[in-house]
Amino acid sequence: MEFVPFQESMVEAGAKLLWGNYRALRGKGLTLLPQRFEELDSAQEALHRLLAQPRTMGLAAFLKGELRAYLLGTPTVNSIRGRHVWIHPAGLGIDSSFSLELFRDLYARLGAIWVHNGFFDHFLLTLNEPAWLEPWLRVGFGYEQAHALLDLETLDFDHPPNPQITVRQGNKTDRTLVQSFYDIIPRQHAAAPVWGVALPEDLPEIYEGYGELLDEEGTTTWLAFLDGHPVGLHVYRTLWDGVDLLVPAGAARLTVASTREEARGRGVSSTLLSVALQDAYSKGFRVCETDWRITNLLSSRHWESKGFKEVARRLVRKVDPRIVWADGYNVLA
Repeated sequence: MEFVPFQESMVEAGAKLLWGNYRALRGKGLTLLPQRFEELDSAQEALHRLLAQPRTMGLAAFLKGELRAYLLGTPTVNSIRGRHVWIHPAGLGIDSSFSLELFRDLYARLGAIWVHNGFFDHFLLTLNEPAWLEPWLRVGFGYEQAHALLDLETLDFDHPPNPQITVRQGNKTDRTLVQSFYDIIPRQHAAAPVWGVALPEDLPEIYEGYGELLDEEGTTTWLAFLDGHPVGLHVYRTLWDGVDLLVPAGAARLTVASTREEARGRGVSSTLLSVALQDAYSKGFRVCETDWRITNLLSSRHWESKGFKEVARRLVRKVDPRIVWADGYNVLA
């Protein structure tokens, strides 16, 4: 097997691998995934978009002059995650006649470049199929986020979960009210067993961002009230373009879901979901997408119980940065 840098000239061959993998995985129960990526042109388009991202780099595995597998990653630097790398759904492909073990070889070689350049946190977003995920678990990745789809055709809208809860759409006069929910998700994610940091310097930006939700085109905000008190918030965005391998065009994305702690267990989120999705269905939407931290026990249990099916998972590998000097060759003399 020969390993060489992935080049633009390899897109056509790479797209054939991506197309074949996607078609096979979609046929293993992931039928809500967009069908368009079973078309070769769409797979090529996805690879071209990925390669157009700044700093995207990759490795290709060739045998007897044929592309057998590839891995693409995008090194990124920002204030939230620092120096890290993203491997997107279109960033890996393999000849179905070869063992998925080949992904481990590609990662070992490409990951060495990332670590050498100080990119110690590696994120992988890929389809949720046990055999497809197994090689990544065996190179030290762990589950972090679930991405799921809900088929609105399967829902029963006739029976609201809690008729004592009133629900209405938010409007621009509700800015302060919507902003009052800004800290629920950060606090929940900072709690056990998620332990995801909620940086104090980020909270003012989150507060302002909640208010801006009311100004966004294609975004719908829903508020729930119990005995006249605001107790829940759902926010939905419209996904029209269909360029994402994980979400069909024209889907609704549930991007914010918050319930005040004192009102949990009263059917607040279930009622919001029922009202919001009935409205979405009446407007022609047939799929809803959302995601959650797998370690968030409330979220993972709630959304699965509502019929959301995991179609993808985000995995993460965090390399100990001391490896740049604690490499087995340095000795204190």
